Amino acid sequence: MVEIVLIRHGLTLWNLEGRIQGISDTELAPEGLKQAELLAENFPFDKVNAIYSSDLSRAKNTAQFLSDKFNLPVQTTAGLREIDFGEWEGKRFVELKKNHSDRLKIFFTSPDKLILDRAETFQKAQERAMNELRRIISIHESEGENRVICVAHGTISRLILCGILEIPLKNLWRLNQFNTAVNVFRVDDGNFTVKLINSTAHLVSE
Repeated sequence: MVEIVLIRHGLTLWNLEGRIQGISDTELAPEGLKQAELLAENFPFDKVNAIYSSDLSRAKNTAQFLSDKFNLPVQTTAGLREIDFGEWEGKRFVELKKNHSDRLKIFFTSPDKLILDRAETFQKAQERAMNELRRIISIHESEGENRVICVAHGTISRLILCGILEIPLKNLWRLNQFNTAVNVFRVDDGNFTVKLINSTAHLVSE
């Protein structure tokens, strides 16, 4: 059995500005750093066996707080990197709504049909992320029971959840993924069981 703790990175300045980040290597905002700190302080498990992260800074920096807590190295991988939005990288949603309203509607209602210049399709990004997830699982399932952290991104986390729950990509945005959201699922002989989705309980003050 392998238990995966899938986490979205902390808040970034581009999140605050309503920009599409994709593979742009943005940094955590001060609030995002605080979210990552609280995530580590109030992490729902006392023991993990490995930490993986997207190779983009906002994910790596979020993962570093967990690395410090558990004294484990962060193993970075492009397989968990956010989807490449090509021509839409860095664009504000308000700008896209004004100038590309038709395609923005497709983005939210039929992402599986969206075509952007120089961009990765949602199908390709899901295939990449699921292949990386299976690679990570294969490493740890032979070692007995293991709990593994994977720090990724909003869209990639949704794509992974759609993959393991067999949800059509057109329903991608029905899954919320807040900053530092925690998702937990276990894998037994290739069978997935989801235990938690989009939890931000670690951010709630007592």
